[in-house]
Amino acid sequence: MTINDISTIRTGLVVARKKKNAESFQTNKYKLLNLKCISQEGNVDLELLDDYEVSEQLKEDYLTKMGDILVRLSAPYTSVIINKVNLCGIVVPSHFAIIRVNRKIAVPEYVFWSIRRNKSKMTLMQNSSGSTAFGTISSGLIGSLSITNLPISKQKIIGNLMILAEREEELIQKLSKEKKKYNSLLLDGIYNELKRGNR
Repeated sequence: MTINDISTIRTGLVVARKKKNAESFQTNKYKLLNLKCISQEGNVDLELLDDYEVSEQLKEDYLTKMGDILVRLSAPYTSVIINKVNLCGIVVPSHFAIIRVNRKIAVPEYVFWSIRRNKSKMTLMQNSSGSTAFGTISSGLIGSLSITNLPISKQKIIGNLMILAEREEELIQKLSKEKKKYNSLLLDGIYNELKRGNR
């Protein structure tokens, strides 16, 4: 079975085509994903989203929905799952493929795990066009990735474990950043105290 068999896949919006022009009176405001707001670990930094204005209302096809899986179409082919309400309704540009899983036969978290497996990553890297560092892939290649057809109940087990592991990693990274800030402030404080006592 392939990812094509259990989902629909499309590329994101070519944003330059829809961008608001000076003559238009109507304005629809959106938030837009970009390459820098998705970390290599697959986390979305909402503070780095772009503002995007268009003259017409965009199709739902190009806006993130709960359960969507996004895959970056250029190296390092990062994937992210939309599993929080505050990640919904964001415009997906053409740098990404949007995977919408048929929930009658598959669980989005399980499909997400399958795409993130080393075996799938190697397939994407080996079949990219261009150099290793700057190679691109097509949504068709993502759709051709094989996935084991497990019962829904077993897919849920793997999917839930995957999300728990992702959450744990995210918390560890946040803790590490906070610890670095704390240590930096602590050392600065000690240095200033020592400097004063040396006068």
